[in-house]
Amino acid sequence: MEVEVRPTRPTSRWFRSFGDVTDPVSEVVCFPHAGGSAAMFRSWQRYTSALKITAVQLPGREVRLGERPFLEMTALVDALAPALAPLTGRPYAFYGHSMGALVAFEVLRRFRELELPLPAALFVSGRDAPQYADQERVHHLPDAELLARLRAWEGLEPQDLPTYDELVTLMLPTIRADLTLAETYQHVPGPPVPVPVRVLRGRRDPLVRDGDAGWARQTSADCSVHEFDGGHYFVQDHEKSVVAHIEAALGVSAAREAGTP
Repeated sequence: MEVEVRPTRPTSRWFRSFGDVTDPVSEVVCFPHAGGSAAMFRSWQRYTSALKITAVQLPGREVRLGERPFLEMTALVDALAPALAPLTGRPYAFYGHSMGALVAFEVLRRFRELELPLPAALFVSGRDAPQYADQERVHHLPDAELLARLRAWEGLEPQDLPTYDELVTLMLPTIRADLTLAETYQHVPGPPVPVPVRVLRGRRDPLVRDGDAGWARQTSADCSVHEFDGGHYFVQDHEKSVVAHIEAALGVSAAREAGTP
């Protein structure tokens, strides 16, 4: 499969950006968790003038609500990788949370197969390394039981539940499809990727057990772990700190001081 990389910035239903950034040091391509959409990264742009925040928009949500979500990883990567390939024309990094971490990892491996420029780093959160199966499989549960498990992962208070339940019920088919994709994912061993892996972890995340050890085996570069207070969705409470961490890991401050555009 050949993928054309165009020098001009393309438009695509597969991704969204949030505001104009003049001469960014790097672009951060963000992959959402199961049931998540590009909009969850909208506020990230307000915390950085050096990074361009671009978010992957998967079928089955927002403007793509009428499209059928993918149920299998290879089929998703087959469609997604060519759409994202034009973004590799300037420095960039990947960030993925939970299911998004798996998708980002597999797109990175596909880019290597296609001999495209690779990201400067792979940032992952809310997910053990790809070689580990999910500790808890829930995609097959009846709606009420699945909803209860999602509430537990969110750590919601009782006053939050009515609004949450209404929103999730609307999106439940997409959430179930995404969970099916993540929970039936079969890791195929391959050479470690030559890209640093930066693990972000909530200290009370019930779905992560491994820290950085497993992810370290997926890279021939280096791997680090940084912990934040919170559970599985700690990123929602620490957006500014997460963006600052990504900036620091990408050397944004040093680049600005050295006059790099």
